[in-house]
Amino acid sequence: MKITKYYIDNAKYRAEDEKGNIIWLEINYWDNEFRLSKQNISLENFAKKLLSKKHRINLVHKMHSPD
Repeated sequence: MKITKYYIDNAKYRAEDEKGNIIWLEINYWDNEFRLSKQNISLENFAKKLLSKKHRINLVHKMHSPD
């Protein structure tokens, strides 16, 4: 059966600052929302950029599977 739609729903990213503190970035691509475990302007801007590129975007063209 051929896949016709492929979306990213939720993702969790791990980042570290220069002091070694871990900051978790959780993104809900479907609902266009994100959450940071600690406030960080750089990660907040990055999350907004990711959401602008992948919010409810059909990525089926990225799949390389034989039919």
